[in-house]
Amino acid sequence: MLEGINHLAKIIQREGIFNSSEITDVQRKAVKEKVSSLYLNFYLYHNSLDIWQGKVYFLIEREKEKKLVSLISLEKASSVHPIRDFTPNRIKLRPNSLTGFTLRKDSDDGFVADKILNLDGFRVKICSLRHENALVMREIFSYTAPTVLGTEPAFGTGDRIGGKVSATPGHIRALKDYNVAAFFAQQSVRENARTKRTFHQVLDDVTWGVFQEGYKGRWGADAAHLMDLASIAPAVDAGFTMFTIDPSSYINDAALNMEKEKLKREWEKLFRTGKEAEDFLKKYLSLREELVGETRRLQIRYDQEQIMRIAVEYLEAIRFTIDAYRIIAQHKGSDNFDFEMSVDETSIPTTPLAHYLIARELNEAKVKLTSLAPRFDAGFEKAVDIRTNDGKKPSLNHLKKFEESVRDHALIARKIGLYKLSIHSGSDKFTAYPIISKYTKGMFHVKTAGTSYLEAVKVVARHNPSLFKEMHQCALETFEENRHTYHLTTNLANVPQVEKLSQREIVEGLTTNDDWRQVIHVAYGVLLDKFGKRMIDVLRENAEDYYETLAEHIKEHLETFGLKKER
Repeated sequence: MLEGINHLAKIIQREGIFNSSEITDVQRKAVKEKVSSLYLNFYLYHNSLDIWQGKVYFLIEREKEKKLVSLISLEKASSVHPIRDFTPNRIKLRPNSLTGFTLRKDSDDGFVADKILNLDGFRVKICSLRHENALVMREIFSYTAPTVLGTEPAFGTGDRIGGKVSATPGHIRALKDYNVAAFFAQQSVRENARTKRTFHQVLDDVTWGVFQEGYKGRWGADAAHLMDLASIAPAVDAGFTMFTIDPSSYINDAALNMEKEKLKREWEKLFRTGKEAEDFLKKYLSLREELVGETRRLQIRYDQEQIMRIAVEYLEAIRFTIDAYRIIAQHKGSDNFDFEMSVDETSIPTTPLAHYLIARELNEAKVKLTSLAPRFDAGFEKAVDIRTNDGKKPSLNHLKKFEESVRDHALIARKIGLYKLSIHSGSDKFTAYPIISKYTKGMFHVKTAGTSYLEAVKVVARHNPSLFKEMHQCALETFEENRHTYHLTTNLANVPQVEKLSQREIVEGLTTNDDWRQVIHVAYGVLLDKFGKRMIDVLRENAEDYYETLAEHIKEHLETFGLKKER
């Protein structure tokens, strides 16, 4: 390996890169072409080439392990700083309330090295992709750190596998040419529990993926479905820039059909005094507002029963969301993060009057919403296109109701708060995308995760059908346990027996058979636990196929949504 790095260093030197303030695409291309004629016992990720204070950095892969390498000419090194002790103990980390760690750097760049040596006129530093080095990477190369994206149109691409087969390079290849902001780091507490990952690991994987691809665009990190206050601190400490609060455990779905006497009792429990309850009623009974859009005039009027039912259903959830916002703001400042409230995981659609009341209460509490995820009037199940609420293929009438739902929610979001509509379980909702795009007019945030995992499974099936057949059987046997926490209308009778299916038939079925897709989708935790190492080996050995498969599938989402490529 050292001989190969020495050859690479000389190529970099001949291209004048050590004396550059930044590396151009022409220089990267020249390095790639000249390296291709050499025999190297490692793979160079040429897009990762970058320079900082006279040092050239890049990623390589050798013997199934990726390493960060830095090079500096000894002549330049002597003029930059003296060389001291290069043991890992030089990195000093201590907790703080904002990021969890503070990096104290001395005259070196701060990366923890596995090896450091002088080699034919160059100093070489080889580092593992450990957490401490990801922290340094985000400091030195700011494009590898997430940023606050605000109300830019956004597309989230969660990665349920991560680690050595991070999906980020595939996501970057899909999104880099489109006029949409990217959330490459997007993970929920539930997903972390099932995949045995942490917010730190999720963010680090994306950092290395961004560096590998040399992606210089802005991107965000979304800590999704935070359901309790204790879940917030790990996401804040890890450095996430967006926080999606899921107060579903505080939502009372029974309010819609509750008998009036019980409704009155539940209503009274919400307030400390009768006057407080009376003031709340008066505020909304006296409200007379008309929201005017291009194709819709939405009247905002409440009667007493409507106010009580909405309050019984949502007021505790609103209060929890306010508490969560204030905790995050204490650590990050009120303008230094994106914030979303999600009310999509309920059994009934969010009405326009409920949406308006939620948004109004958050506004009065000085909560700065970036986005809100309502429960639309359609079935947003995992891994499949939209359905009716009872799991059927939507008719034209159903699609009309869905369109009206999107239109009203988008109008409220623009008129009362100027925040985005967020679409959860947004994977593969191809029928819904043109409708959502039409009414949100760029004020949207689509969230996907399971579809990337399913594309990974298809790559496994394409290259190792026998492994997939074992995974399929496990997913079927554990389906009833796996489906908990998900709303599904899966028909297991439509799931095929795979023993006699060809590789082509399996891959095609995982693309077109909705019920089969759902069975595999919700099994991700069990499958990664039991087959994760073997899956990772297949994906790593076929990394380019994996990246391109992911990219093509995500591009289909973007194109159907009507997003335009940047020139």
